[in-house]
Amino acid sequence: MPTISILYFFEYLDRGNIANAKLYGLASGHNTSEQGVGPGKQTLTDTQWQLCIMIFYVGLVLCQVPGCIGYRIFPPSKWIAFGVCGYCATSLLQNATFNRAEELVCRVFLGAFEGLFGTGIVYYLSLWYHRTEMGVRVFCFLGPTAIAGAFGGLISYGIGHGLFCLYWVPGRPMKNSRFSGADQEIAEARFRSEAFERSDKVQMKHIIAAVSDWRLYGQAAMYLPTAALLSSISDLGYEKPTSANLMTVPPYACAFLLVYIMSRSSDHFHDRGIHITVLALIATIAYALLATLPEAALKGKYGCICIAVACVYATYPPSHAWTANSFGNETKRAVGMGLYTAIGNCGSIAGSFFFPSEQAPQFRKGHFICMGMAIATAVFALANSMALRYIHLQRNKRYGKPEEGAPVDVSELEDG
Repeated sequence: MPTISILYFFEYLDRGNIANAKLYGLASGHNTSEQGVGPGKQTLTDTQWQLCIMIFYVGLVLCQVPGCIGYRIFPPSKWIAFGVCGYCATSLLQNATFNRAEELVCRVFLGAFEGLFGTGIVYYLSLWYHRTEMGVRVFCFLGPTAIAGAFGGLISYGIGHGLFCLYWVPGRPMKNSRFSGADQEIAEARFRSEAFERSDKVQMKHIIAAVSDWRLYGQAAMYLPTAALLSSISDLGYEKPTSANLMTVPPYACAFLLVYIMSRSSDHFHDRGIHITVLALIATIAYALLATLPEAALKGKYGCICIAVACVYATYPPSHAWTANSFGNETKRAVGMGLYTAIGNCGSIAGSFFFPSEQAPQFRKGHFICMGMAIATAVFALANSMALRYIHLQRNKRYGKPEEGAPVDVSELEDG
């Protein structure tokens, strides 16, 4: 768990650092390298800059399903090492770009390698941990990314150690060379208590079952609106790059704390939907205030940004854990998680164009869009929760309530 968290933390750093680089002149033209860090003499237009942001998500979305299936087919330690080292190499090459075309190519491959590595981690964790433990474990994986914006160095150092995954990261519970004796027996027993597929092969019927499962699209509809975050801190009026970068720390620090609280709470109360609904409604209020507060209300708008960022981030662990635990075998879970994240990240593609610079600093239209999307998240989360509770009640009446911790064969219920 620590290895996965550290690797994804460093990877997420480089994913978001392009916004920090813009403050130091990445989008500006320069005649010499001493005048700034921008790639080339031409200053990027607003649309060209938004394209640089958006193109990352194109590579990410295209590789998320293959990334999850890769975890299913290959040993996870080798697959993680491949994805992380590829991301590291692309990150280093990005520093050598001299024009917009080269930057776009690097951004596409950054997204592709993150799709291959990062997307399947929740699926991988679901093989090792029970559903009542997944919220906190997803927090351990995603939580550090909430404060990733507070750090700017050590990126290549951390990602470059991806080859250590070959030794430190265990494979699957039933095929694990890291444990022995009682530890291995415990891992196998925990796996059997929640997983039902015994075949090592990827079967087409399970892929079709995942694609045709309505719950996948219900969960994706809940995740899609949260993928578009709000405007940058610099647009509030912090003109100096150092000040703007420094002011990004508190929102993500608040997010880190709230993500942990919500992850533990959702595990403790065995609930995902209500937690997501409440968080989305609070984010709705924050977005509404951001859209309507006057420009002079800098402190009020900054407080709303802290609340909105924290609430949006806090929805990720319960929603990811909820989706992973909705599928009853490895293949269906891998395909389902890949499609779920791919559909959800389409919101990030659209979100890249929600905050054009000519609408600064109010971004009224973008904030109203985010407010509507937060409302949609609340509605879908509540509807999913109510629908699944009804289905579980009907199954309990028909089959009886299962004993806690006992394995349940749900293949005839189309969960496996």
